[in-house]
Amino acid sequence: MTDDVIVVGGDLAGFPKLDGDVISSVFDDDTNTWTLTTADGKTCCARVVVAHTSPFVPWTPDLFGRWEFRGMSFHAAAPPTDFDPAGQRIAVIGADAAAGQLIGRLTRSGATVKVFALAPRRLVRQTRRARRYLRRRPELMTSPIDELTAAGVRTSDGVHHDVDAVVYGTGFCVRAGLPPDTLVGAKGLTIQQAWTDGMEPYLGIALHGFPNYFIVGGADCQAATRDVLECLQLTKTHTRIELRRSSQQVFNERLHLHRPRQPDMASVFDLSSAVDVHDDTYAGPATLTSADICRQVRVLLSGHVDPIDGQYHWQGTVFDALPTDLIRARTVTVAVGGRNVPARITEETPQGTYSIAGVGAPPFALAEVELTG
Repeated sequence: MTDDVIVVGGDLAGFPKLDGDVISSVFDDDTNTWTLTTADGKTCCARVVVAHTSPFVPWTPDLFGRWEFRGMSFHAAAPPTDFDPAGQRIAVIGADAAAGQLIGRLTRSGATVKVFALAPRRLVRQTRRARRYLRRRPELMTSPIDELTAAGVRTSDGVHHDVDAVVYGTGFCVRAGLPPDTLVGAKGLTIQQAWTDGMEPYLGIALHGFPNYFIVGGADCQAATRDVLECLQLTKTHTRIELRRSSQQVFNERLHLHRPRQPDMASVFDLSSAVDVHDDTYAGPATLTSADICRQVRVLLSGHVDPIDGQYHWQGTVFDALPTDLIRARTVTVAVGGRNVPARITEETPQGTYSIAGVGAPPFALAEVELTG
């Protein structure tokens, strides 16, 4: 028997929960279901998993002199309950989402808050990201950290910054020693393979490559719960919901340093329709145009009427190389035969193709669907 939604390691709004320590979670692409195995050998199948336990732990870099610092230090994702920033000189090292949630509290009562840019484990312009903190007037230190001392932080420009506390906003890593089948997503992707560049879960709840799987946890469990419940509403009319890679990338590169606005969840996930919502497809030649740039390409497109908003959503893949100016334009016109519709290039895939999407009438003909304005 397959459950619709199963909760692991906690409780959520009356949904059934799986008792026992889950040691393996494996997704089946053919059935769009998860198989969970507990430590005592029991198995359970579910279409959607909500996990209150995470394979991640806070990551703290081994900076030179880290253990010499005599003040309080902690990761932003696990602040001690007895920490009072009032009147303290505070260094925030790194710029992850956990630090973004904490920075407001620090700047409201701390004597000074200095944010030190730390080269991330992925290519992001750290200084640009850190400036987002300036709404509450912490100071941005652009010189790299040279070392930590007993009394503070020394940067490469020779300046010593006296601080009373150090907060690490340096992201997460996969917990050491996890077996390969601890968490296996679409197409056999393990969490160890997915987590090679220090990415964070989108809003702390979802990961690209792991459909129908949500995490409740982090510094703000109430917010995570609200977001997960909104996603569960989408699963009522779709068999598969997966975070788009572009959504995760944008979140990690641009939104770490302030609390993101509440997103339209349907816009950041790829949704596969339920049985009674038919997908239409088109495979063949198309023309992409933006300003004076025009390129003939091969595409594979599909779409359906979304029961959530009543609009026709279509998306697909462009298989041919595109000129840089067309990629940068993002917004393009797609033409198939005599049909011309607006679209957006959402991302380049690891395979060198491009994802494209649109809302409204698609560029291909619909045989059985009548669209109304």
